[in-house]
This record gives sequence, structure tokens and C-alpha cells, in this order.
Amino acid sequence: MQIQPHILLAEDDADTREILGFILHHAGFRVSVTGDSAEVIALLATHRFDALLLDNWMPNLSGVELCRLIRSYDPKIPIFFCSGAVTEADKEEAFSAGAQGYLAKPFDPDELTAILRAALNVVQS
Repeated sequence: MQIQPHILLAEDDADTREILGFILHHAGFRVSVTGDSAEVIALLATHRFDALLLDNWMPNLSGVELCRLIRSYDPKIPIFFCSGAVTEADKEEAFSAGAQGYLAKPFDPDELTAILRAALNVVQS
């Protein structure tokens, strides 16, 4: 039995959070979801995740600020952005904060799952 990679999804919009959670779950990932960057920090302190999927616009800390904070104590966990912030400056800021990838909304769900599988070296069953 293959262990499902655990993804932490941080998205402030409830509808988008539900859709992304559904997509990831049906792609074979275990998913924890939150809409608040403060909760991301709390979840990271108590759970192990294989990758993070962040929105850029969230309450408390932006996704970029959150990414920088996470990188200060975990330089290796894969961090990806899935955001409506789509300018080149937004993307550059996320990459400079330590993100591995950036998908602009709207996006192809297959592209999202393929990127996560490749980063986690997960074979699709």
C-alpha cells in the first residue's frame, strides 16, 4: 500500500479552498486545508507535510511572507503558489522567498497535480 503524500493547502477563499481540496484528494493526496496563515504556522508545528500549496493573498501574513518564514526553519519542504496574483513581480517575489513553483489562477488541475507528483516523486496509480 502506497502512503499518500500529505499536502497543506492554504487558501483564503472558501470556494477555491474546497475545489482545490477536492482536486488534490481525488488525485490521491491527503490534504489539510486552512484559510489563514496563522493556522498554517500552527499546523506546521504539530503535523508533518510533504508539500505546501499557498495562496499569495491571505489574512495575517501574505503567502510570500509565510514562505519566507517557513524557509527560515525548513529549507527543504516543497512550497508552491497557486494564486490570482499573476504579475511577473508577484512570481519573482514568491521565487525569491523560496517557492519551487507558481501557478496562476485559473489553472489546469492536471498541471497542479502533475507538478506536485513530480516534486514529490509520486507515481500516479
